Amino acid sequence: MMQKKVILFVLSSSLIACGSVENSRYRDTAALEKPPTLALQKTISNTIIDDSVEPKKQLGGLNDNVVLIDENPKSVILKLPINDAWRTLGIALNQSDIKITDYDKNKHNYYVSYKSQGVFKNILSALNEEDTKTIYLVTLTQQNGETLIQAALANRTEQRSQNTEENVSRATDDSDGLIESLYHLLRDDVKTDR
Repeated sequence: MMQKKVILFVLSSSLIACGSVENSRYRDTAALEKPPTLALQKTISNTIIDDSVEPKKQLGGLNDNVVLIDENPKSVILKLPINDAWRTLGIALNQSDIKITDYDKNKHNYYVSYKSQGVFKNILSALNEEDTKTIYLVTLTQQNGETLIQAALANRTEQRSQNTEENVSRATDDSDGLIESLYHLLRDDVKTDR
């Protein structure tokens, strides 16, 4: 039994001696191999963006690209070629309360249903049980690389397609109000993917 105690004592002392010996080879890690540093190269030309995964950045308003011509009748100048202006106006109308009832892309015309935004007219229309949907013709015309947008009350047959005969006779022309609404919509609110 004594012999076992001696062997146990010798083994434990040697283990303690091994642990207490300081060997700088195990403490200094400067000489150890380090993993290489990888440089990631990211170039825009190699990047493919899938719109279904990453949506396009949407910007609000066209700001200085829209000018209100405050003459009689009012109009809007959109500093875009006519095809781009046609597309942008369509996006703006779809994002607003102004409803597109018909369009003719070849002539660059939109027919829209517009309810006057005036306070007095809104009170009167609230009192009317049968609300009049006034149809306007919004025309886009190319001028010196820019686009002129004008609005006018649509003719009686186009009004009749949306309203009863009684409502057609009560249709009032607020094309200036429509132009102002389009101006503010295009300048401040329209969300485009430029």
